[in-house]
Amino acid sequence: MHNRLLLFLLLLSGAASAQISEGGRPQILNTPALFSSDFETVQLPTLDAAAARAEDAKNPSYPRFAAPVSADISLENAGTWTEKPNGDRVWHCTLQSEEALSLILLFDQFDLPEGARLFAFNPVGSQVFGAYTKASCIPSKKFTIGPVSGSAVVLEYFEPASVQGTGSPFHINRVDVAFDHNGDDVPEDFGDSYPCHININCPEGDTFQTEKKGVARILMVFSNGSGWCSGSMIANTDESTEPYFLTGHHCQLIGQAPDFDQWVFYFDYESALCNNQGAEPAFKSVLGCERISYRAGTDFMLLKLNPIPSTYGVYFNGWSRDDTNNTPHSTYIHHPIGDIKKISLDDDEAQIFPQQLNWGGVFGISDAYTHWKTVTDHGTFQPGSSGSPLLDKNKRIIGQLHGGSVNNVDPCIVTGAYFGMFSLSWDDGDFPDERLKEWLDPGNTNAMTQNGYWQPAPTTVDISGNVQTHWGQAMVNCMVVLSGGASDTTYTNIAGNYSFTGLEAGLSYTVTPIKTGNDGNGVSTFDLVLISKHVLGLEPLNSPWKIIAADNNKSNSVTTFDIVEGRKLILEIYTEFPNNTSWRFFPADMVFPDPTNPFSGTFFTNSLTLDNLLQSNSEVSFRAVKTGDVNNSADPN
Repeated sequence: MHNRLLLFLLLLSGAASAQISEGGRPQILNTPALFSSDFETVQLPTLDAAAARAEDAKNPSYPRFAAPVSADISLENAGTWTEKPNGDRVWHCTLQSEEALSLILLFDQFDLPEGARLFAFNPVGSQVFGAYTKASCIPSKKFTIGPVSGSAVVLEYFEPASVQGTGSPFHINRVDVAFDHNGDDVPEDFGDSYPCHININCPEGDTFQTEKKGVARILMVFSNGSGWCSGSMIANTDESTEPYFLTGHHCQLIGQAPDFDQWVFYFDYESALCNNQGAEPAFKSVLGCERISYRAGTDFMLLKLNPIPSTYGVYFNGWSRDDTNNTPHSTYIHHPIGDIKKISLDDDEAQIFPQQLNWGGVFGISDAYTHWKTVTDHGTFQPGSSGSPLLDKNKRIIGQLHGGSVNNVDPCIVTGAYFGMFSLSWDDGDFPDERLKEWLDPGNTNAMTQNGYWQPAPTTVDISGNVQTHWGQAMVNCMVVLSGGASDTTYTNIAGNYSFTGLEAGLSYTVTPIKTGNDGNGVSTFDLVLISKHVLGLEPLNSPWKIIAADNNKSNSVTTFDIVEGRKLILEIYTEFPNNTSWRFFPADMVFPDPTNPFSGTFFTNSLTLDNLLQSNSEVSFRAVKTGDVNNSADPN
């Protein structure tokens, strides 16, 4: 026999957010020496790779590219803190597992506070995940980062002074370690799939640049490790934004007890060139999904992803349930062994396969006349390609990849690729959770086809955030003014939170907090003494916020004139500061290049502007400074 049947298609190794990531660089990567004795390295348990290989050999139905080791990592029991002059602090910790090819960090608690940022990166800084923020958190409070290539991963957590003591923001309870399967499809980085694969941005993919935007690779997390599959966003007859995603039923069977909250979907993971680019490409990720329907007979699984930011620009691929076998050529787009996006094409007509397919083990037997068969002429497939969409001549989905056979000598020669038929997945099941009909045709239109469409931009957006003093006390009943695309005024609640809802998307908005009156609140002779010591250099103020508070005359400096202004207020010569406001407000993520001189190189603004706002923003937050109060004694309420 000159070909072999690939029983399942998943990745056996790994290379490197919705899992919203703000990007940026960790602070420590800007320092000359990354690793230092100044912060801790935690040695994780070393994976017994031989035992993992032996376990996989006994249970071929459950292969994985990474196996778990236990972990117990939090801010309270690991790592090293560095205090900043303004009260902020940064935590670093290195996690290491000997002989690991890559590491996946799994969090059973992930609930970052306002203003905090978390990065994960490899020691040389060539692979950076993050920054993850409060906007990255999902309702389950679970999280997944990785794979990070190599045997070590560095964590950097930035914590503003205002949120210290608000609880534990994260806990890592497990790390999945990629191990060597004796050369069986174990890349150590991206770009290691078969060289006969065709990158999506080669000429063969020129006419599929729209459809590719719906295809993603899936990092699947199970109780016994991690694996890869592929799949596609799929349209519905309402043309709504319901984030339905089609992949293979057998993808959930390659490991034990899938944890859908920790599955990650990577969009735009592709080379910008026909050739592999030199560095790993960036991607956009979504964390977590819900299983909606599935059936073994045609090997389909429909998932509903967590909300996808409108800025991702994904495409919902169309579909056809026409099985009259009139497809003169077909195409599938996929991520072999978790590699960057590829395209494979068959120049001939797809055939309905008239025989049973025995996949072995838990994967069972597929009945005759349930699968399309294609013989790929350009490109091939590998483990990890499973679930990729089969597109007909009109670029509509007619099935998803179940498995196939290749030449024993040359795996680039495909002898058969088999796709579960969309037309049978539509309504052959007895219940809605066994078929596609109810989900993709909610209005019961009985449509035979549905064209694809771009992710619709939201028509309305919300703006919300928090206002608190720079020392972390909520500003209650603080006025917040909205201007620009709309005019409105609201007030903060007891927690310092505010919101503007139902705003027209695509416009620009400016948010300005205001609190006036009672200028003497918190201003005392003790403040004048502290300002005097600062001016004389005897005891400099230990926070940039306090230095700003000392600038009573708003001259962007602290001098004896500020002491005079404060004294006049205390003596009631003034009832308010003549050149300043009672409270000043600054963006919560304000960074001072020189904390000892916050006026140097800093652009001060008391408002935040959001240009061309296309999605809701819940991070429009501010810190408040009480003019004249340098010992934080003012009552913000």
